[in-house]
Amino acid sequence: MILEEVFNDRNLSFVEKYFGNDSVEGSPQAGKRGEGFKQFLTEFFKAFPDMHTTIEHMVAENNLVMVFLNGSGTHKGEFHGIPPTNKPVNIRSADLYRIEDGIIVGHWDVVDQLNLLKQTGALLSEKEN
Repeated sequence: MILEEVFNDRNLSFVEKYFGNDSVEGSPQAGKRGEGFKQFLTEFFKAFPDMHTTIEHMVAENNLVMVFLNGSGTHKGEFHGIPPTNKPVNIRSADLYRIEDGIIVGHWDVVDQLNLLKQTGALLSEKEN
């Protein structure tokens, strides 16, 4: 599975191979096109070097594929300006891919960043304030 190769084996050559040069990247964190997604993943893997991702659900219709991911790891490097905390984190996301001729031409995601901020301690819960 391509996603497991990318997220668990850190094989970024799959991004080069399967993301089109003109692909639409709808995630503001990932930048534009496949190269932006590759750069985001490089930084993400530095911040969470032991992250392991599982596919919880996958649904496909025509040229659209929806994937629900669940990742667990340790915050060991800076991520979006948050210094490493060495805390365990769990990150969940829903990713929509549009595929044409075996190439990803569009990607949009929704990531539970609020929960991630709470887990790293960057955002305190109300009872901690």
